[in-house]
Amino acid sequence: MRDRRFVVREILIVLAVAAFLALVAFAMLRLLEPRPAVPPDVAARLDESLGSLMRSQILATQQVIDVPQVKEGLAVIAGRLHDALPEPRIRFDVIVLQSPEINAFTLPGDTVCVDTGLIRELRSAEEMAGVLGHELSHAINRDPLTLLARRVGIAALISAVSGGQGGTILANTAQTMINMQYGREAEDRADDFSVRLLARAGIPPDSFGDALERIRDSDAKEPGLLKYLDPHSPIEQRISRARELARRQALTTRPLGVDWAALVQALPER
Repeated sequence: MRDRRFVVREILIVLAVAAFLALVAFAMLRLLEPRPAVPPDVAARLDESLGSLMRSQILATQQVIDVPQVKEGLAVIAGRLHDALPEPRIRFDVIVLQSPEINAFTLPGDTVCVDTGLIRELRSAEEMAGVLGHELSHAINRDPLTLLARRVGIAALISAVSGGQGGTILANTAQTMINMQYGREAEDRADDFSVRLLARAGIPPDSFGDALERIRDSDAKEPGLLKYLDPHSPIEQRISRARELARRQALTTRPLGVDWAALVQALPER
């Protein structure tokens, strides 16, 4: 009887290990797919859990702008983009961080962070819509999660969200998201997505090209601060592709109704 119980216990242990390995393998496949399956699935739950952890780190280490006029203006832009997203539409948040850097980045869990340096550099709500559209492509395709999985390993990510020692590995990972670069394929895909999303949202699709030009020109004025541009994707080529794609979009536009100059003016002093 004891021998039988011992064998049963060993079988159960083997099955548990096999199930865990299968879970890891399944998550890895989901992460590496260019367009992951519709949630709920392992990747979606991992994305959400990591996003919650990293958002908490960002809120604890960065100065978040809580000015009503700024939040309301960005909410209008985000709402227009959300309504134009392909189904199933993700729910995303936009938070503004006090920073001179001309940058925007996406956390796992569909949170887009925008630096005040970028807001000051752009000249219209439509240009900001172009930047947010670009970041939404990263969110939809889970680019942040995929890159994190490749950098620190899927096992470390699962350990982090389950309260294991992987949390130590990710202690400063939120900061690395600020400087994260996805490579040319992901950036080109995000550029194209933004132009098409603007057109569907009734926003001039050329606005993304305008935003890229502002960012390009800002590099000469603010050396060392610009991190939004990916060195693997030449900016002039990105602008030309965005302009060409915009010309092919149907144009039925509706004003966003955001006083951008007033929004910028409402930002706190640098």
